[in-house]
Amino acid sequence: MDALRHLKQCHPRGIAISQFHTSSPASAKQHYKLLVLGGRTGGIAMSSRMKRLVGAENVAVVEPSEIHYYHRPTASLMPSGVKWVKSKVQEINPETNTVRTDDGTEISYEYLIVALGLELHYEKIKGLPEGFEHPKIGSNYSVQTVEKTWKALQDFKEGNAVFTFPNTPVKCAGAPQKIMYLSDAYLRKTGKRAKANVIYNTSLPVIFGVKKYADSLWEIVKKRDLQINLRHNLIEVRADKQEAVFENLGKPGETKWLLSPPLASLLSQQGT
Repeated sequence: MDALRHLKQCHPRGIAISQFHTSSPASAKQHYKLLVLGGRTGGIAMSSRMKRLVGAENVAVVEPSEIHYYHRPTASLMPSGVKWVKSKVQEINPETNTVRTDDGTEISYEYLIVALGLELHYEKIKGLPEGFEHPKIGSNYSVQTVEKTWKALQDFKEGNAVFTFPNTPVKCAGAPQKIMYLSDAYLRKTGKRAKANVIYNTSLPVIFGVKKYADSLWEIVKKRDLQINLRHNLIEVRADKQEAVFENLGKPGETKWLLSPPLASLLSQQGT
């Protein structure tokens, strides 16, 4: 917060510090008071907030995608007046306060916000991503696989419905539980819940990081008869056999097989 106050004091709104507010040729140099790398939800939210502190003309966002993950044009979400640099970040040089994009443009800054997000690395789980070709395996973290979760849920008849939380950083840590609760509600609504074993395997030692909410969640899962396995990390998917293999992080070397899961929502986002 001290940095934000300093940012506001150093440059009152409306004072421009850059003459480069239009498209520039490769190898051109630009300068902004505040530079944001990444134009998805986090980057756009921060650029919108920062423009109110230093003025839109002093803020730039580097983002190559024309379409946002919310299936809307990026241009419709970019804060008005903020410079949108439609390039990929190639290099960050904190020693010189500069960023170089893939078209050779060098951008200097006084303050830098990195909001590039996480990469999805399903290949770190044996059997993925090829396992996503199976109709009963999906992931809500990818636009390529998220719709499969709903289709698998609709086609569900009986057996194990397995939901997972990985042993890596994730974006929206509540998502794996949310889809489990939604699936439980849907199975009850459609009269299939009695034939379903709803299982949530999480690599974490707790059901939720904040005890106040964790206590409430334990009451909910008990009431809804949801099976929670702590410190269980997905390490392999055997799509042809409909098996999922988990390692017990509390007991190194111990693994567990879950047989024939008709619905396996692999909400595992291996992040870097």
